[in-house]
Amino acid sequence: MEKVIEVKDMSFGYTREKVLEHVDFYVEKGDFALIIGDNGVGKSTMVKLLLGVNTPTSGEILVGGKKIRSLKDSHIGYLPQNGGSRAAAFPATCEEIVLSSLYREIGFGRMPGKKHKAIALEALKTVGMEAKRKALIGELSGGQQQRVMLARVLAGSPEVLILDEPTVGVDAESVDRLLHILHHLNIEKNVTILMVTHDVDKAGPFANKVLCLSEGACNEEALPQAEIIHAHAHKHAKGEGAHIHSANCKHEVDHHHDSEHCPECNHHEHDHAHDHEKEGK
Repeated sequence: MEKVIEVKDMSFGYTREKVLEHVDFYVEKGDFALIIGDNGVGKSTMVKLLLGVNTPTSGEILVGGKKIRSLKDSHIGYLPQNGGSRAAAFPATCEEIVLSSLYREIGFGRMPGKKHKAIALEALKTVGMEAKRKALIGELSGGQQQRVMLARVLAGSPEVLILDEPTVGVDAESVDRLLHILHHLNIEKNVTILMVTHDVDKAGPFANKVLCLSEGACNEEALPQAEIIHAHAHKHAKGEGAHIHSANCKHEVDHHHDSEHCPECNHHEHDHAHDHEKEGK
């Protein structure tokens, strides 16, 4: 399987004291991977390193087999923490927010054409927000704002999606919906996902690989059959659970990925049908 992200014996520190030291892990095409750990252990620092914002003190990071120098030179889509709440300050519609990600293609000072609007609409449909495309983003709930910001990222057709704590400040129902959208992107669109999260209990059932950066409150028993890579000496006990379905499915020879074998897909399909029923009323 193709390695889309490789971190090789990487260390980093803002001063002489290392924030991250001798970290080794990789993400393959089709993985749904998590970065977990307590506050202050370097999860957001790791994201900055992956995006090329910071440079490793030693070791190297490869994205698509090359050293990353900037986000625009990669096929990575990035969703920051609380991106929706920051965008809410702008008097822009959801459609305009998504279209703003296409400004290089549209051209400076030019109006978006039918092609660009079609891309924006498709991205909003993917996250279930097409009905709100003309609504101001500031009028939406936190969960809806985050889904619009995800649509903005998806409009660029990323091959890899990196999310930094996307469920922070979002209600439980919206968290569930966002995770199922990400699961759908991973399975149906073969988008490789790397997500920083504190919400191990909810995100764990979707992940097939985990980088654990701390020894503290990491409930790894919520990560059934995940490949857990530790950036520390202590080894946590790994839970026994149901098979994890991702686009990079190690058990594809045993059974095909479908809602019958994947409870998360079944739940997603049920929610999707329920949404259509509510829209029809």
